[in-house]
Order: sequence, then structure tokens, then C-alpha cells
Amino acid sequence: MLKTWFIALRPWSFTASIIPVSLGAALAWNQGCFHPFLFILTLIGGISIHAGTNLINTYGDFISGVDTIDSAPTCPQLVKNILKPRQVKGVGIGFFVFAFVTGMYLVALRGWPILILGLIGIFGGYNYTAGLAYKYKGLGSISVFFLMGPMMVWGSYYVQTGIHDWLAIWIALPVGFLVSCILHANDLRDIEYDKEAGIKTLAIFLGEDPSIPLYYALNTSAFVSLVLLVLAAYLPLLALLPLLLVPQGWQIMQNAKEAGRGNREKLSLLEAGSARFHFKFGLLFVTALLINLAF
Repeated sequence: MLKTWFIALRPWSFTASIIPVSLGAALAWNQGCFHPFLFILTLIGGISIHAGTNLINTYGDFISGVDTIDSAPTCPQLVKNILKPRQVKGVGIGFFVFAFVTGMYLVALRGWPILILGLIGIFGGYNYTAGLAYKYKGLGSISVFFLMGPMMVWGSYYVQTGIHDWLAIWIALPVGFLVSCILHANDLRDIEYDKEAGIKTLAIFLGEDPSIPLYYALNTSAFVSLVLLVLAAYLPLLALLPLLLVPQGWQIMQNAKEAGRGNREKLSLLEAGSARFHFKFGLLFVTALLINLAF
């Protein structure tokens, strides 16, 4: 049973939350302000919302008919009747409640901005494929840019410092673009199944051919925005450390090109490759900010 819930939670995806929370804290560290306990609590809250979102996403995809045996879902527990919909939904809501309760300490410490951010995160996580189900209206990749980019980075920074700084928004842009890549790659892979289920994702709205250039643009924008931030002197030169990944970025875009030409193997691996690339880029970005303080 533990293995079943482990797969249902998809903990390997939590890097998409760990990176922005760490980036916000790293910026605070770079400015001489860091509280380990607050960082850990913020990380727990972010991962809890992410876990709840994963479970409600699985529930929503199953209820809407998107996940079937034929569609080979990432989380097959519901389509194989291993878990019941009410179980998955209940545990998902439980993670949201846990995130809210643990986050109340941060609210008491930093005030209403953290409460608003937390409620937006929970609302966005639940309504991704349940409730409003905005992913099915083509808003998934766009919304996740804000939810797991600027919002999480700024929130983590604010928890550490208690002040607003626009830099916390600007440095979130590269990781925001890359987390959107993960969701867009997922939409690209599932175009045929999503069409059969009658839902609309951004990839379906754009069509298969324009969706590949968008994938290129999102990856490229991560590097371009980082370079512009350094050129504008918002970030130190060392922040260019993620440019070491340019060859890997080129390769992942070539994989997307092959996927667009009908290579099903490349298409099936595109989401996982995007997630790994987001993690590597974010890790180098965070490391650069931490090292910079030492100099």
C-alpha cells in the first residue's frame, strides 16, 4: 500500500516546488538574511500543496475521462481500481489542510501576504483538473508559470526577509519558463488522448505544429531572461552559471523537434527530460547565489 501511495504522490515531481522555494531563500541568503527553520517550514508547505495538487490532478483526470487504461496515465491507480476516487480526493484535500495549518505559523510571523499566497496556491492546486478545471480550458501551462515561478519564489523570499523586493519576481522568470515547459511537454504527449476526452489544453488550442516552437521559446526564454538580469546588473556575473546547460538545452529542443516529426519515443520522454532540465538549471542558479555570498 505504501508503494501505491508513493506512486500516486509522484514525489519525483516535487523538484518543481523545491527549486522555487530554494531560489527565494537563496536570494535572501545572498542579501544576508536566512532562517533555516523558516526555510524548512516553507519547503514543507510548498511540497504539501504540490502533493495535494498531484492527487487532485489524478482524481480530476480520472473523473473527467482523460485517464484511461489506453491513455497510459502517469498515475494508474484509479484506472486500475487499485485506489478509489474518494480516497485519492480525500488524501489530496488532507495535504491542502496540512499545508494550511502548518503555514499559519508563517502567517502569524509575516502577516496576510503569506495567507493570500497560500490560499491562491491551494485554490490553484485544487482547481487544476477539478472544480474549475482550468487546465482543460488551456490555462494549465500559463497558470503554473505564475504559481510555481514568481509566486513561490517571492513567497519564500518574503518569509525569510519580511519585505517586498521586485528582484524576487524577476529572478523567478527563468524557472517559471522552465516549469511551464514541463506542463507543455505533458500536453504535447497527451494531445491525442486529450482530444478524445473532449478537453482543451494549450497544445490543442495552438495545434501540434505551433506547439513545438512554443516549447523552444519557453526553454530559450529561461536563458535569455537570465542573461538580461545579469546585463541589467540585477544579478551578479556568477548567476550565469546555468549557461553551462546550454548544450543540454539545445539537445532537449532537438528532442522536441524529433517528437514533432512523429518520433513517439522522444515525445514520451519529453516531460521527464524537461523536469530534469528544470531541476539542473534551478540547482545551478541557487548554487550561484549561495557561492556569490562567499565572495
